[in-house]
Amino acid sequence: MSYHIYTTDGIILKRMPFGEANILLHILTADLGLIMASARSARLSASKLRPGLQEYAYVSLSCIKGKNGWKVTNVVEKDSFFFDYPEYSHKVLAHVGGVLLQMITGESPHREIFETVRSGFEFLKSLDQEQAPNFEALMVLRILYELGYVNKDLESNGFLDTRTEWNEALLREVAGKKKGIVSTINKALKESHL
Repeated sequence: MSYHIYTTDGIILKRMPFGEANILLHILTADLGLIMASARSARLSASKLRPGLQEYAYVSLSCIKGKNGWKVTNVVEKDSFFFDYPEYSHKVLAHVGGVLLQMITGESPHREIFETVRSGFEFLKSLDQEQAPNFEALMVLRILYELGYVNKDLESNGFLDTRTEWNEALLREVAGKKKGIVSTINKALKESHL
């Protein structure tokens, strides 16, 4: 039986070992949504998959969907949002990844969310530490908006018009409205019941 090979860009959000040398991955993809995929023998030093399957790697991914779920067949790392990033950004990556894993259910494509996360993580590398909390709040607000948990209002309107614009001026504006943004986020998370 032959399987269709799907190739798409992805960001690895979580990686867990299972079995003797396998890895279970949670991957936010551009075309397939949030998927859980296995990579057989990927923890072996001889594995061609191993170097590209690190948490917060931005990859080009090939996979098949079998009767037991997704299986990674090939991966090419494009970038890493973890290595060469400032230490303080790792906490932001973990928090945003946690929100994505909690809030995205099923395997429906969310290209807008993928582009928001990819562009934001690229911007995060050059971000000052004092702006990291403002960046995180804006990223989570945009994710929740794309998922339908947040509506545009006077408080958030300017932050939701574009999903891939990131700059220091925008984050200073977020800082001035942070209390309202955090309140909107907390309300959306509570009402989602997830």
